[in-house]
Amino acid sequence: MSCPNPKTTGLISSHINNTHERYYNNVADDDISTQEHIDRAVVASVHKRSITNVMKGFSIPAALPWHLVDDVYISINCDGKFHWVLAIVELNRRLIRVYNSSIGTRKQVHYEEIKKLSRMLSSYLLDSGFFEKNERTIWPELDAYKDKQTGTLLESHIPFNIEYVQGIMQQEDDSMDYGLYVAAFAEFLSDQLVIPPDINGHLANYLRNRYATLLWRYGSDKFKGGYISENDNPPKPKGQFTTPTEQDFVNID
Repeated sequence: MSCPNPKTTGLISSHINNTHERYYNNVADDDISTQEHIDRAVVASVHKRSITNVMKGFSIPAALPWHLVDDVYISINCDGKFHWVLAIVELNRRLIRVYNSSIGTRKQVHYEEIKKLSRMLSSYLLDSGFFEKNERTIWPELDAYKDKQTGTLLESHIPFNIEYVQGIMQQEDDSMDYGLYVAAFAEFLSDQLVIPPDINGHLANYLRNRYATLLWRYGSDKFKGGYISENDNPPKPKGQFTTPTEQDFVNID
């Protein structure tokens, strides 16, 4: 991250989970009816459009497409309850770096969610036209995206590499401070700072007080400035979605 240009999104993780089953069906899916397949395809199409819109810079306040950034920060819920991690997609390296505040005890629990992200990213980058946007980076020419044998662009089914970051601050075993640490990881990395280990175990209280103060000041500044919405900028128009017909999804041999 010598010249970071990060982008943060919390939307894409849920969309990835909702489309993963459509693309990676299990054996039981062979027994469902044609109508159930159609219903699943319609739902997957809605989420697919949402994912590609995020990659193009729509649907989020940052409004910056992925081909103009180096890293994408994604907060991921890993067990459907309280466990959150920060996943950073390094686009130039085709790598997902995972920052987990309790990696010593929970690594295997959340691996499946990270694996879904690594599987689906390549497909959606291709679908969104990402590799055609070369004004800043010529993506197909990067070694990370080349097939080593043919020299052509890697197939979309090849997953992103995954790396779990070690030696970073960890929360106490009985705490539920996952969100707090995800925010801290994102702040440190965005500012190009090294994430320190929490040797004394007192960092959580400091971070909690610091973020509470920053949020209070943010709200106060917005009030003084006359803002009445959560987003300081005018809202973007919503995209249009047309429900596909049955012919788009059913192919009878």
